[in-house]
Amino acid sequence: MVLLVLATANLAFAAPRVPSATVVRTRPPLACLETSTYEHDGWRLAFRRKAAAAGHENDPPLLLVHPVGIGLSSWFWKRFIAEWQGGEVFAPDLIGCGQLGDSWDPDERGLFLPLDWVRGCEALWREHIQRPCVVVTQGGLAPVGAVLASREADNWRGSLAVAGLVLASPPTWQDMTVAKPVAEVERNYAFLRTPLGGASVALLENRAAIRFFSNLFLFEEEADAAWLDEACADCSAAVRAPVLAFNAGLLSARDYSAELCNTYTPTLVLSGTTDKREADRRLYASQMLSCRLGSVRGCNVLPWESPRETCNAVRAFVAGLSA
Repeated sequence: MVLLVLATANLAFAAPRVPSATVVRTRPPLACLETSTYEHDGWRLAFRRKAAAAGHENDPPLLLVHPVGIGLSSWFWKRFIAEWQGGEVFAPDLIGCGQLGDSWDPDERGLFLPLDWVRGCEALWREHIQRPCVVVTQGGLAPVGAVLASREADNWRGSLAVAGLVLASPPTWQDMTVAKPVAEVERNYAFLRTPLGGASVALLENRAAIRFFSNLFLFEEEADAAWLDEACADCSAAVRAPVLAFNAGLLSARDYSAELCNTYTPTLVLSGTTDKREADRRLYASQMLSCRLGSVRGCNVLPWESPRETCNAVRAFVAGLSA
């Protein structure tokens, strides 16, 4: 389960855009959340919503971007959302992820990543959020947050739509700003798309493998039973394609320094106290126009490991936006 080691860049994979049949999979909704769907560019996409707490109806909503990896989707935010007492919360499943929306078959329809994931979040904002929000990303999906905050297009003004940006356990500054050769990333992806590559990923879709790699890369202590239950429930061949693209190393094929250095959006970079990459994230604060660093107990999956402390850090950040 190489869960959060690599992410995505603006590369197109793998087939030309053609209409695909809608494949709807069912799974019980997350506790304490409303589960809904919306349409974007021919995709049926799912999202979870939690209403604002009493007295916080006018607070900026949160848009939570889940990590991509074996068994991961918007359930990742379950503990954080349960703990959150503030403005409205929206947690979408990115295109091809989770069991509630359409699956992605690269042989039927290509994706341009991470831009298509960004556009899916923008569509959710236009249809349901409709006011300045705070984007919170986890791990290797930091590029989605950076692009959401900085992108200016005919139907999207990131400077107006995103009031604040929280990057929880993002890649190091160097990983976000030094591009890896596209040929290398394409070679990785081509291998993972072979029967051997796909089989190697499929072998990791079991509880023992998820526990091993979670303990190795993600947790300060051991992964708990609830984490393993959720991850195992979200494993299937239907949601494997985004994992293959993610683990091909697409993040490294793109330099995000323009998005990071030219945005005035206030940004919080949050690290776990036992995350060895914390020191290598200090450049975010010195290179970005409006960025500060923070830390909470934990390692690499702070919203799950330390939901209360993470909520407190995000709540203080949100309060500072209007101070």
